[in-house]
Amino acid sequence: MNVLQLPPSLRRAILNTPVIPWRTAGNNVRLGCRGLSQHSARNAAPEPPPLTPDQPGLLTLSPSTLNNYEISIPPTVPQLKYAHRYCASASPLFLYSAATFRSLPPSPHPEVAFLGRSNVGKSSLLNALFGRPNARNAHVSKRPGRTRTMNGWGVTGGLPLGAAPKEGQREAAWKRFPRGGCVVVDMPGYGGGSHEEWGKEILKYLQQRKQLRRTFVLVDAEHGLKRSDISLLMHLRSHGISHQIVLSKVDKLIYPGAKPPGTGRLSADLMRLKDLCAGIRQRLNEEAGDGREHLLDILCASSEKGLDERSKSRRIGVDEVRWAVLSACGLECDDHGQRKTATPSQDITVLDENDF
Repeated sequence: MNVLQLPPSLRRAILNTPVIPWRTAGNNVRLGCRGLSQHSARNAAPEPPPLTPDQPGLLTLSPSTLNNYEISIPPTVPQLKYAHRYCASASPLFLYSAATFRSLPPSPHPEVAFLGRSNVGKSSLLNALFGRPNARNAHVSKRPGRTRTMNGWGVTGGLPLGAAPKEGQREAAWKRFPRGGCVVVDMPGYGGGSHEEWGKEILKYLQQRKQLRRTFVLVDAEHGLKRSDISLLMHLRSHGISHQIVLSKVDKLIYPGAKPPGTGRLSADLMRLKDLCAGIRQRLNEEAGDGREHLLDILCASSEKGLDERSKSRRIGVDEVRWAVLSACGLECDDHGQRKTATPSQDITVLDENDF
């Protein structure tokens, strides 16, 4: 059972339970806030990052060295390839734009939400996640507050769509969107350039939207946590809302120049990135002030750069973000990178207007 997919009420109950050691064959797992944390998963954990033959001990780029996993197990190469194919195999389907919570359409599909301060790079990251880094699915602008509504984009994973809706029947887009897909919601930014009414509607969505499976909060890697970021993260924590931090623009830390960094520089910058993630987690625990360690995955990504000429189409950390989206929605692949067959328990009950 994926604890992160439970309804908010159950997640809140888990938040209030003490940490209990749970030993299984070959594994020592801890049950606590937000679900399961792997202490020593010898069978399931990925291989340690490869070492360069001429300079042993240096870190090279891998999911476990780039990101900070406390709840999840770092994805394997087949899983990352599957996530890449799933999100980049077809253009996203625009499903809705809602200015208020009550105007959101009913939906039978799992949703994840992306939000962050204005100009944190959210729209650029979403375009990279959709496999269209140079497209304008999510509008990119230097002006803060460009995104003003909650915009839902359907990611099909390459599954065939139904018949196209007739002209003037936009709501029929839900009928052609396939089961086995997920919805990525681009939320208005907060902070400078935002409006108070946006924040009220965002909080209604986060607390009441039954389809929501996880919230991804973007934080600028170069500037770190701001007061508004901390307030939002404390709210998510106190209400038991499943969330992850995504450090955006990490290329400014590990790839600041025009050329890819050397092995020594890359290793040092990856260590610096780990220290930054540890500092963020410590700051959040101090802000909570409850004496409890908050288990939280921190992902790191760039919408601008790959680490070499061969990976220009694969931006740093974007496949890991894709995998986190699929995991939250229960759309993971098997160990060989093949799509799993959906089960009835994975379906979401179609809602009607009385649920809003």
